[in-house]
Amino acid sequence: MSLADKLKGLGGIYPFHMPGHKRNTDLCGTDLPYALDITEITGFDNLHEPTGVIADIEKRLAEFYGAKQSFLLVNGSTCGIEAAILSVCGFGGKIIAARNCHKSVYKAIELYNITPVWIMPEADPLTGICGAITEQSVSGALDNHPDAALVVITSPTYEGIISDVRKIAEVCRRRRVLLLCDCAHGAHLPLLGRFSCDADITVLSLHKTLTCLTQTACACIDTDRVNAASFRSVLGAFETSSPSYILMAGADKCMTLIKSKGEELAEKHLSRLSAFRANVSDMKHLRLFENRYFNSDVDNPQFDNWKVCIDCSETNLSGRELFAILRDKYSLECEMFSARYVLAMTSIADTDEALQRLSDALCEIDGTLCASAAKPFPALAALLTAAAPRTAMTAYEAVRKPSEQTPASDAENMISGGYIWAYPPGIPIIAPGEIITREAIDYLRFLAEQGVALHSGGELLTTIKE
Repeated sequence: MSLADKLKGLGGIYPFHMPGHKRNTDLCGTDLPYALDITEITGFDNLHEPTGVIADIEKRLAEFYGAKQSFLLVNGSTCGIEAAILSVCGFGGKIIAARNCHKSVYKAIELYNITPVWIMPEADPLTGICGAITEQSVSGALDNHPDAALVVITSPTYEGIISDVRKIAEVCRRRRVLLLCDCAHGAHLPLLGRFSCDADITVLSLHKTLTCLTQTACACIDTDRVNAASFRSVLGAFETSSPSYILMAGADKCMTLIKSKGEELAEKHLSRLSAFRANVSDMKHLRLFENRYFNSDVDNPQFDNWKVCIDCSETNLSGRELFAILRDKYSLECEMFSARYVLAMTSIADTDEALQRLSDALCEIDGTLCASAAKPFPALAALLTAAAPRTAMTAYEAVRKPSEQTPASDAENMISGGYIWAYPPGIPIIAPGEIITREAIDYLRFLAEQGVALHSGGELLTTIKE
């Protein structure tokens, strides 16, 4: 079966996952893609030196996000993050980064021989979801490492946890260090009044929660301390020289939709989310993560309520089992699952009927469950909230050393020669050059037992040969 035929067969499965347009052609139209798939022909501008129609798209992106300048990206947020790190740090620099950053941050650290100073986020003890990064933790790291050129944080996280970027930015400005915010999952936040371009560089995935096509993103600069021309030049090393006009046309159409109907669509979506939360409020076993984590049903500024994070930590179901039931019995494909939760992503392209289907399914499933005493997430406190991992060498050095595959059970105290992560969300659990701990091995084994897909290793870890 061809990919095109497989895509045509998706009609009966509702997408509670990216991209944000949700295949809703009633809202987004049917005028993409083949007839519009061109290259840089006369009159159609050039992404790498925009002066016309593409420059206009970037101007409207900057206006929407309140930035001095925006850069349209067609290789996703990954290329923007890696270009930002290189343009600020250069080769061999030092950065302060949250340990729960996306793998693109780790890859940039490896490629440019950068020394990372990790900020360890607090984590929810029942689900393993990482919490916010605080300005105190950033300030403390800068006290000890005043030579760092850049601070990197993720806000919001995959699961919707929002850090106080404004306060962190104030700390960075006082120390004269630049701040990069990976806001890949927060492209919609201006519609909620929860976004201001406080970081020096902010990277956003327009396809995740808005109506752009997959792979469309943007980078925003809101400081004179980053040279826009130099940044665009560095971007050229990470973006294709043949950018997709279909993706760029999607960004154009998205910005037009947001300008004309964004506020109205956001209000309607908040209303349907409110109805959804009311419908599931009487569940006895399943619950929404934010209600437990923030100990309140009230909308919390530290949480993106467009994310529906379904906590099953006090039930007899694993996240994998709940995910499978929603798909196989109710034809609801969620974004991802981890050991003890399932994440459903929503957007302005969702419908009342879709959220009703989800709430009905969850309530019905909840009625079949038994209570189960919540157990602390194995080894999580030691892995994520204690001291940063010990390193024997930089990632740049480690990936260039001879390595071998070692059974995880035998890898304790060895030096990692590679990465291992659960994807999604794509946060490395072990990175090259780090000393592999028993806690990390136990954590990997626990995730594997829960059916969480582990990449680049699994039961075998890449370790440095002696």
